[in-house]
Amino acid sequence: MKKILFITAFPPNRMTAGQNYTRELLSSFVDNLEIDLIFFSYPNHTVDVNSKVNILKTFNVSKISKLVSWLQMPLVHPFFAFRFRLDMLLFLLKNAKNYNFIYFDFSQVFVYSLFLKHPHKILMSHDVIYQKMKRSKWFKLNPVNYLLYSTEKNILKTAETILTFSKKDQLLLKDLYGMNTNIVSFFIDKKIKNVKYIDKLFERKFCFFGAWNRPENLEGLLWFMDTVFPFTGIDIKFEIIGPGLDDTFLQKYKTIDRIKYLGFLEDPYKSIAESLALVAPIFQGAGVKVKVVESLATGTSILGTEIAFEGIDDLGDGSMVLCNNADDYIKAINEFSLDVINRKIKTKLLFDSSYSSVNLLDLLEVK
Repeated sequence: MKKILFITAFPPNRMTAGQNYTRELLSSFVDNLEIDLIFFSYPNHTVDVNSKVNILKTFNVSKISKLVSWLQMPLVHPFFAFRFRLDMLLFLLKNAKNYNFIYFDFSQVFVYSLFLKHPHKILMSHDVIYQKMKRSKWFKLNPVNYLLYSTEKNILKTAETILTFSKKDQLLLKDLYGMNTNIVSFFIDKKIKNVKYIDKLFERKFCFFGAWNRPENLEGLLWFMDTVFPFTGIDIKFEIIGPGLDDTFLQKYKTIDRIKYLGFLEDPYKSIAESLALVAPIFQGAGVKVKVVESLATGTSILGTEIAFEGIDDLGDGSMVLCNNADDYIKAINEFSLDVINRKIKTKLLFDSSYSSVNLLDLLEVK
């Protein structure tokens, strides 16, 4: 059986969409590849992998370790340098030849590719980092960002294979850096296939879904609560799904009956499917938003910005409602029809018929 060294920037688990993709990918490998896993820890996150995966090394990430790492790599943008560890590099230089594939998962661990020659070195670009960070309003105020474009370009050109999740990112990487890439698909959670709709009119409930420690998610939620929520009908409820919502937010809204924080759910898809629509006011970030893909897979409509929808093909059934500003959200929410069961069924069927799974194992030719 061929061997793969799998290096990822976060513990594989269900806590965020990217980490869940990693978890699912590792599970898909276990019958075809012998897997050694190296990952970087993250506060309050545990690792959740198949028992056949061999956890080889774990590294902690702290403010001090980030500073030390960047001091060792001062000409590399800190986003890429923060997970550099000299002992990790020495291990790779000594042992890479023992593996058929070296897989770098998330851009935060791509830096090792600068030093490593291997015929099957794979970089999984969850986001185009230059696009993601350039969208921040503080981008030009941070002097180290002049390193970002050159760092990402120089690292990507060392890869034998670059993977991305969408045609949009494939074209962007070609345009920015002249890089050819392969597109792979997200895994659609098996729980989505078991979603059932209540055979009655839905209550007027919408939901938010995400990891709320991510700035682009929290910023959109706070913006919505300030500019949209006060102008929505008093019978309309909102559920917030996902980990990491801070105490300041919870204290501010805990007495408002129309807002309910559900936190992390092992199975968030039931709550999403029982909502009229997922609300996705995203103004920063890059890459395909997995929560949008997963919500469409349940048949649930999305009220989202252009950034929320980028890289995702419109199903053409009105399930992807573009909201550019607060007025758009207010109108879409207050006028949203309760007669949604047939539409949900149609959206789910359209998604199932249009979703094309591109399996990484086929690209590796190890099945």
